[in-house]
Order: sequence, then structure tokens, then C-alpha cells
Amino acid sequence: MRLSVTATTEWALLASAPSTGALILTKMEVDVMGHSTQILLVDDNPMIRELLMQSLSPLATVQACGNATESLGWAEEHTPDLTICDYRMPGLSGLELLGKLRTSFPRMSVLMMASRADIIGPLAGCSPWVEEFIEKPFFLDDAVTRIQRVLNRITLSKAAREGVDSTVVRGTLAQMSVVDLLQTLDIGQKSCRLELRHAGRQSELQFVNGQLVHATLGDLAGEAAVYAVVAWTDGVFLIDFERVECPRSITHSTQSVLLEALRRFDEQQRDGETEDASPKAGCAAAFPSDLAPAM
Repeated sequence: MRLSVTATTEWALLASAPSTGALILTKMEVDVMGHSTQILLVDDNPMIRELLMQSLSPLATVQACGNATESLGWAEEHTPDLTICDYRMPGLSGLELLGKLRTSFPRMSVLMMASRADIIGPLAGCSPWVEEFIEKPFFLDDAVTRIQRVLNRITLSKAAREGVDSTVVRGTLAQMSVVDLLQTLDIGQKSCRLELRHAGRQSELQFVNGQLVHATLGDLAGEAAVYAVVAWTDGVFLIDFERVECPRSITHSTQSVLLEALRRFDEQQRDGETEDASPKAGCAAAFPSDLAPAM
């Protein structure tokens, strides 16, 4: 069954069920996955809490709280990898709660549930601090699918930071984009080989201590290969953290290469996009400039 979640907790039953899209870790799977992902779920609506908790419990360890005060108490003794919270709650709002949590958990990922009016209004400038917004009303399986994608990125980030040399991570580019992969491996500062497959084509990218040093795609090598694969939106990837010697065809930083790749992609795809909204006062108050989330 498919559940539509409304602001008034009315539930409409529709056909279909979600499918899990978890990343697959092989070889040293137990070592990496032993660090169970912790989700902090905060919503004053008990029905929403219960349904999300039931759906997310197979994917991670979930702590559900009915208000911000309760969740802050739990966070004093635990480390949330992901916080999912409602924006409008009695007492502290979701944004105020996240502002407090950020001081202790700069790596924490955030998803916020809010109405469209709030997302385009007081929350419009919060994209740097909120990984994704879940617009109310929402279908339960759609929300779980989006949360699963964030959990995939968290899993990969942990593998990049904590994984040993024999860890292998597999997934699809629908789960994690090429941009997400490059940024996560850069931040993790690990040495690994990233293999991408798309439409019968294969690319390999080599990282040394997080620095992208070599890339190939057919006859292309170096930055030119990266510029081509950034546009891939479907296919599969494999990350092997086993150290392998490789030539160096890239001398610029990973972020510099990625920014240039995105610039070129935008030039090719530009069709009159609008400027991003400037930060709103509500976000600035909850998240001072020196508490921007760690990437």
C-alpha cells in the first residue's frame, strides 16, 4: 500500500510499495556497517513519527522524539548521523533545533519536513544546512526513497572516512550522482579506485588521500575524462579502497576539477535558469556563518 501523509494526519491508501536501494558493501562489510547509522526523528505528530519509524527501522537505528527538548536530551548521549524533523513544532521550531544540534554534530545530515509555503518562504535560504526538504503532504514511500538516498551518502561517507583498504562499495548513479561521489571521496581523504559504468562505457578515477590524480574514459584521460562523466545520471559505480599504483594525469585539486566540470556542464545545459534565492533571516539566525555544516 502507498500512504499519503497530510498535515492533518489523514491517510489515503494507494497501490504500490517502495523498494530499498541500499548500497552494497563487500569484503569487509561487517567492519564498515558495524557503525550503525543513527537517525534522530523529531515530529510532534505521533502518527507521522510511528509510520516513519516503522519504515526506517530496517534501514538504520531510529530514535523518535515528540519535541525539540526531548531530542536535545537524547543527543547529549548519542551521535545522530541524520536528523529528520518537522519545521513547525510547539516550542523550538525544527530550524532552531538544528541550529543547536549543529554546534555538537557538524557532520550531521539534515532532512526537514515542511509545507511548500514554508520551503519557498522562511526556509528558502537554508539549502546549505538542509540536505533535502520533504514537502508536506507527502507519500510515505516517496519520503522513504529520498531518505534512503541520504542514508546511502552517509554510508559512503563513513566508508571513505573509516573503511579499511579491502572495503568495496557498489551502487547506482541513481543512488549517488557522480558529483556526490567525487565530493564524498575528496572529503574522506582516502585512497581508492572509482569505477563508473554507463551505457556500455567505463571510466576509472583514482584517488590518493582524497585527491583525484588520474581519470580515464576510452581515449580520454585526465580532466577531460572527468568533464565527460559528470554528465552521467544513470549507470553503476564501484569503489575499491585497496591501494593501487597509478599514473598522475590530474594536477589540480579535486574541487577545482569538479567546479570546472560543473561549469562546462552548465554551459551546455543552460536554458535560462534563475538565480538562487538569497539566505533568509530565519536561517541566518538559526545557523550563524561560523556554523555552516561540515562537508
